[in-house]
Amino acid sequence: MSSIYISTNLYEPEQLQLIFTLLDRIGDPSIGIELFPEWQNEAFRRRLAEYMETLQQYPISLHGPYYCTEHTRAEGTEEYARSMDYFRQTLELSQRLNSRYIVYHHNNCRVEPEYREAMLTASTENLAKLRREAEAFGARLVIENAGVLARGNVLFDEAQFISMAGSMPEDILLDVGHAHANGWDISHVIQTLAHKITAYHLHNNDGYQDNHNRICQGTMEFAQILACCKKYTPQADIVIEYGKQCAQDPDGIADDVAYIKTVLNQ
Repeated sequence: MSSIYISTNLYEPEQLQLIFTLLDRIGDPSIGIELFPEWQNEAFRRRLAEYMETLQQYPISLHGPYYCTEHTRAEGTEEYARSMDYFRQTLELSQRLNSRYIVYHHNNCRVEPEYREAMLTASTENLAKLRREAEAFGARLVIENAGVLARGNVLFDEAQFISMAGSMPEDILLDVGHAHANGWDISHVIQTLAHKITAYHLHNNDGYQDNHNRICQGTMEFAQILACCKKYTPQADIVIEYGKQCAQDPDGIADDVAYIKTVLNQ
């Protein structure tokens, strides 16, 4: 049976403690937290230290560092040094929190076609380095389909992502919101990569922008998506990854959790 996590991407760094209030409202001790680290932000570091013992009481997964992080930069650059430092801090955090996995983005920045191959080479090499370091920490990495066409930061189209996933030892986290915004055939991707999919990021959008809306607020039909997840990847985790605009609707988020549980348990 799938486990459900809620991403702290919902909150500003200084509001980290609100995730506990939300989980109390939901009232299901099996629901975990996907912690979205913001190492560049001192408020996040303070809140993390303050609530470390509380976090250790929950099932945890970790998103890899996103802000000020770019894995397509080659060794010797400032961006490379900062990105690797932030990820190493995440590996240490994973060990402290016994995280189920850490999400890896091949890239976050804009992709110009003439630089794509060089960017992909650098990111693949950096992933190999982090893979070795993750083994030393007992951590597990999973690769996400990052980027949306509207932002110009897509390194892999649908076919390229499927091909990459088949060539890497890591499993996959499929972000259905990104896939929808990029016009992917999500059912096809799920069926093709069913043996590789460890988890999903769930959120909705208008089919173009990366809105990170609630699952009922967008053009994606989530009943079909969840049915496909249940059929082909019944053990894959579900991570609710809403944007900060959803933080003021805890009752709505609780309703979404209940709906997801109902569909998956039918």
